Amino acid sequence: MEYAPLGLIGLLTPQANTTVEPEAWALLPTGYSLINGRLVSQAPSLDQRLLDYFDQLESSMLQFGNAPLSVLALACTGSSYLMGREKEAQWVHAWQARLNIPVVTAGMAVAAALKTLGARRLDLLSPYPADLTQASIAYWKSHGFDIGTVQAVNSSDPGFHAIYTTSSESANSAAQALSASSADAVLMLGTGMPSLKTLLTQRARPGPPWLSSMLALMWQSVAAIPSTPPRPSDLQTWLDAGHWADRAQAMGFARKA
Repeated sequence: MEYAPLGLIGLLTPQANTTVEPEAWALLPTGYSLINGRLVSQAPSLDQRLLDYFDQLESSMLQFGNAPLSVLALACTGSSYLMGREKEAQWVHAWQARLNIPVVTAGMAVAAALKTLGARRLDLLSPYPADLTQASIAYWKSHGFDIGTVQAVNSSDPGFHAIYTTSSESANSAAQALSASSADAVLMLGTGMPSLKTLLTQRARPGPPWLSSMLALMWQSVAAIPSTPPRPSDLQTWLDAGHWADRAQAMGFARKA
């Protein structure tokens, strides 16, 4: 394919999420491309919508037609929390067998990235309501991680959605509370909170590595493609932002540290 000589990612994004696509395009290394579809649910509650996103994958996949996907990536960590680690792993295994391509969830990608880093104790930066934050804590603990400080990020203007309207400025402000973190890693929760400015800011400061759900998802999606060479598979190159800092700056939503 002209624009995807190294691999094409089928990316599925929650219906009102406005953060996934721009961050995905900024993070992708040269040679990879993506097509995006929407995870849709009319359920009135957030929890039920998150569960529907995984339960209704078959209809969501219709958006991709017969496009030659190299990997399927689900950009919704909340669904992982509510499904739970064991059921999620079984679900991924079943869909991989059915599609005959790797299937990557944001939750499992973050867990894989943290284990690659050798992290055990995490501090969390969370834009979620309290109940979803607690569900995330249970999920990370089920993967064997210990949780230290949990710092809330509050949107200054909730607008149409409290998470998707969170600004980088709000995230950076909340991040200051973790400036003396003694954890092995700091995790920015969710794919809906803008993360690239904060990652670039924290990269230049002493302390533990900072990781976001989107960075982990795109790293794992690229690494899961069998033909991916070693360098794009190396998590540290993503944390160093060597291939994406200039692009994020050029796109206007991140400044180089």
